Order: sequence, then structure tokens, then C-alpha cells
Amino acid sequence: MNVMNLTTVSEAKSEAAGAARSHLTITLELVIYLALLLLALTLRVAELDTIPMTDAEARQALAAWRAVWPSAPGPEIVPYSPALFMAQSLLFSTLGGSEFAARILTALAGAALVVSPAAFRGLLGRTRALLLALALLCSPALLVSSRTGSPMVWVLAAAVVGLWALWRYWDDRRPAQAILATVCLAAMALLAGPGGPIMAFILLGAGVFALWLTRTDAEGRDILLTVGERFGGWPWRQAASIAVLAAALVSTGFLLYPAGLSAVGELLAQAGRGLTTPTPGAPVFFPIWIVLFYEPFIAITAIVGAWWLARRGAVTFVERFLLGWVVFALFASVIYAGAGADHALWLSLPLAGLAASAAAHLLHDERGIFWRSPGWVKWLLALIMLALMFSLAVHGQTLARTLLLSADGSLQLNQIDARSAVWFIVTLLFMVTGFFMAASVWGAYTAVQGWVFGALIFGLITSLGAGWNAAAVEAGNPVELWHVQPTSAETWLLRQTLTEVSTRESGGFPQLELAVLAPADGVVAWLLRDYPRTRFITDVSEARGLPVVLLPSLPEPPDLGGSYVGHPFTITSVWSERNLRAIDFPAWWMARRIRLPGASLVTMVLWLRQDVYDGADFSALR
Repeated sequence: MNVMNLTTVSEAKSEAAGAARSHLTITLELVIYLALLLLALTLRVAELDTIPMTDAEARQALAAWRAVWPSAPGPEIVPYSPALFMAQSLLFSTLGGSEFAARILTALAGAALVVSPAAFRGLLGRTRALLLALALLCSPALLVSSRTGSPMVWVLAAAVVGLWALWRYWDDRRPAQAILATVCLAAMALLAGPGGPIMAFILLGAGVFALWLTRTDAEGRDILLTVGERFGGWPWRQAASIAVLAAALVSTGFLLYPAGLSAVGELLAQAGRGLTTPTPGAPVFFPIWIVLFYEPFIAITAIVGAWWLARRGAVTFVERFLLGWVVFALFASVIYAGAGADHALWLSLPLAGLAASAAAHLLHDERGIFWRSPGWVKWLLALIMLALMFSLAVHGQTLARTLLLSADGSLQLNQIDARSAVWFIVTLLFMVTGFFMAASVWGAYTAVQGWVFGALIFGLITSLGAGWNAAAVEAGNPVELWHVQPTSAETWLLRQTLTEVSTRESGGFPQLELAVLAPADGVVAWLLRDYPRTRFITDVSEARGLPVVLLPSLPEPPDLGGSYVGHPFTITSVWSERNLRAIDFPAWWMARRIRLPGASLVTMVLWLRQDVYDGADFSALR
């Protein structure tokens, strides 16, 4: 009896300890996700209202602004993202018209996408889900898209929620989950943005690809039979009816804005035009170049990791689906001429998923020929590799900058920094010799683990830095690959000048009478959104005699029927990669330094009638 009681007590203590460990694991995991979410929010909200709008952002925001405030100058605009239109309309009606209000909900959606792998913990496993969330946090494509109000963020959000609902239906077969998946499909294709129909095609192709490679299920039966059984009870009519109703309600603002239904047609038309009409100034296969330029370590880890998992027979349906996603996203990036930088999200998430799968498998896979090395060894080696990678990057940037000193673009050895060249070579030698030294002591597999993790951590850190630079620091720099014809920071100066003139002439109220010769759906129109007496003209003669005129830069001063004082403001700038030579590439890629800088593309001149100018205080221009 005493032995039995002792055994019972021992088992109870063991169960309690196991429960405590499980609780500790869940708590630690929750803390990590909360930290990732907090960091994601900080990166997306910080200085959100200090970055000027792009033309694409301005058009979408103006559509919502003019719908909310009919007195705003300019004609009505049909938006190409009904979901973003509704989000911005809600914020504009409560917070007013600002860059922050136009972008904040998209930024929050992007932050939610960072921690969305937590919803797939049961499918991916805790480690792989956490690694995927970390990769999404450091993804430049997701960070910049979230901060610039890109509809692709809403496309990806609808795709992720729809995939989650589809997975839950596979396990539970509840009608509500099927309806949610169908609604998400409709939202992705009809509400989110022009990239949504292409994303739907990519996901459909990825599913067929994964089923084709899977062949049989876990019980050895034909996978198509299992799919037929699981989806035989799909409530097609009910789901389709609710999806159509949801699309109609969202696009019309729950019937408060019936004209919003035309946005669905504009979305589909924009998606169709993208098949043949390229984005102005964007290189061909733009999403592929974005991924290779900003996330090379994730791309390499994903490709090599998929090959490695396939050789080890560790590929599941999830990896096959992600691989199919990558294949069809590559195909879409090639055939879709109108793809922009934000369409790199087609590729970023599946590549991050494959990289997370390979890293998770490598993390838990321990090998040894004669003995198993301690667990801390691979992290020590990763730390050493990380330090070597940073040393290589620092000296590599110094070398790259010296290459720009060549006047004609030819390589001249006497201009190369000898000290940095020596340290660059020495660091490479340390990487090679250090690997073989570690392999001789702890085994080649442990050395590979340490070196791979060190390089991957370095890649995540540098990707995060590159994303922040593209989103905030270099937002107006045309040399940054992400930006095609970016908006100049001088637009803020233009708006500040108009505010000062308005304060002087109309007592602080935006009642200036001004004429502008510029598109009514671009950046300039967004800057003038608060001035209801703005007139969009088509000829300079229409502005004769008006107190304030905003015109494109002309070779000769325009005839405005009187004495005027003008000041130019750069609106957008441009830079062509055709000006880049091979010797310039390292400095451009690592430090965004080039020999030939960007040039102004659109310059507007603010003309003030002499009497207005004499009475205004232009402290902003001094």
C-alpha cells in the first residue's frame, strides 16, 4: 500500500511538473509573440505621417476624402481597392484627412500579419511558427507595404485568414469555416486590390501543385478521394451568397455609398490592365528583383532548405504548398507587366515559410558520428559567424565606396582602400578556416548549423535595416530600388508655404483662391485637399489674375497678366538603373551610394501675385 501510494504521489508530482513546464512554455511563447507584435507596431507607426504620399497612395486616399467631404476640390475618383476605400473613409470621417489617417489601418493589418503564424501553430509547430513570424517581422516587402497603404497588405491578410479557415474546415468540417474561407476568397479577388485576383490564381495553383505531389494521404489512400470526402459537404450556395453580400456591403459602405460598387469593377479592370500595361519606370520582373535585392538570405535559405528537406524526405504537404506558391508567384511576376514593388509580397511569405521550415528542422536535428556535441556549441558558432559577417559587411562597404571614386567607371587599383581589402580577405579566410576547425572538433554537421544560423541572423538584421531605410530614411530617394518615381520631401515645404499664405490672406482658414495645372488625382491634388476654392485648370491662360497659381516648371515664366513671384518645388524624382555600371553595384546594393544621382521628374512652381507676396511671411523658404 505504501509503495502504491508512493507511486501515485510520484506520478502526481510528475504530472504537476509537466503541467508547469507546459504553462511556462505557453507563457514564454506568448511573451515572444507580444514582443514581436509590439516591435512590428513600432516599426509601422513611427513617423508614419512624416513620409509624403506617392501618386498611387494619393489617388486612393483622394477617392475616400472626396467621398467623405464633398466640398473638397476635384472630381470624384473611383478607387481600385474597396476595402482600403472603406478603411480610409472611416478614418477620414473621425480623424480628418492626414497621411496618418490614410495609412494607420493598413499599418495595423501589416503588424497583424507579422504574428499571424501563431494561428497556424497546430499545423506548423511552435518553433516553425515563431521563426516564420520573425522572418515576417524583418521582411522589407511587408514593412514598406504596410507603411505606404498598399492594397497588397489587405490581399495578403485576406489570403492568410482564408487559408486558416480552409485548414480548420479540413479538420472540423464546420459550415461556418467554409463560409469564412469563401468570403475571404471573394474579398481577396474583389475587394482588397488589383493584385488580389492574381493572388487567388497563385493560391489555387499552389494547392493543385501540392496535391499533385502528395498523391496519398496519411492512411495511404488516394489524396483526391480524401479531398472529395472532406469538401463534399461544402455549403456552396450559402457560402457564395454570403460572399457576394459581403462584397456588396463592404464596397458600398453598408449601403451608405452606393457608388462604391463601381470600385469592384475598377479593381478588376486595373488587374486586367496590369497584364499588358507596365508600371511606369519599373524594371521587368520587378517583384523578383525586390526579393533578391532586399531579402537574399531568406531566398537562398528557402531554396537550399527546400532542396535539403526533399533529400532528407522531410517534406510535408505544407512545404509542397509553399513551394507551389513560390513557383506560381514567380510565374505571375514574369507575366504580370503591371507588377509593382509591393507585389513582392506574392513571394515574400512563401519564401519565409520555406526558410522557417528548413531552419526549424536544422535547429532540432542533432547528429554526431562519434558523439553528440553540446547544444550551446551551434549558438557559439552562430555568434562567431555573425561577428564575421558584420566584419565582412563593414569592410565590404568601405571597398564599395572606393570603387565610386573612378571617374570613368573603370577599376583602378590605386583607389582601393588597402586596409579594408586586407581585412575583407582575412575575414573570408577566417570563415573558411573557422568552419573546418569547428568541424574537426564538433563535427561537420554542427559547424554547418552554426554557420547557417549565423548567416541567417545576419540576413534578418540587415533585411530589417534595409526595410526601415526604404520605408522612412530613404523614402524620397529614387536610388532606393523600391521607389519608382518617389515623392520628394519638398512637398511638405510646399504645403507649409500654402498654409502661411492662407494664414495671412484668409485669417487662417483654407479659403485661398488658387489655380493648379496638375492631375486631379495625384500628389499635388492631395496637398491641396483642404482648399475648397482650388480650380484644376488645363491651360495657363485660365489662371490669369488669380492670387495664387501652381504650375509645372516651364522654360519661360508664364504670362499671368501681372507681376508674380515664383518658387520651384520638386514633387517627384527619378533615377534609372541603366546608369548603373558593374563597378557601381556593390556600393548601390550595400550603401545606396551611386556615381550619378537622381534627377527631378516633376517640378511645380508656386506663383504668388506681387501684392500677396508682399504681405506674406515666407519663413519656410528662408
